[in-house]
Amino acid sequence: MAYKMLVDLDRCIGCWTCAMGCKVGNHLSDDEFRIEVETHGSGKGIDRPEGVYPNLHMWWQPIYMNTCTWCAERVADSEPQFCVMDCPTFALAWGDDADPDSGYSQALKRVQERGAKLSELENEGTREGVVYAKAR
Repeated sequence: MAYKMLVDLDRCIGCWTCAMGCKVGNHLSDDEFRIEVETHGSGKGIDRPEGVYPNLHMWWQPIYMNTCTWCAERVADSEPQFCVMDCPTFALAWGDDADPDSGYSQALKRVQERGAKLSELENEGTREGVVYAKAR
């Protein structure tokens, strides 16, 4: 049994609602973030796509910092994490990977059925247990 977060990168629109929900819900200071959203595009500024019109490409990736607690107090009270609850595109799902009825397992099944590639970050400073799904 392991609790994990699934991030469906094909659903993420880069709105930062996960990060802001976390910040406000957990009463974090102005300079403290437990989730940051990275833009993948040209690398020349915020939200700039790569490519030439009409073939432009850009996508976003919520990065969970190792300071993320999965909102342990909320989970203990059977409430969803702020990031999961607030995501307008349902790109986030959390739960026990051994429970086929958990939000994580259901979302994992959905992305696997559509052939998404799964990956995890192994960067220092990022939270373990976050699985990213993206179309091939």
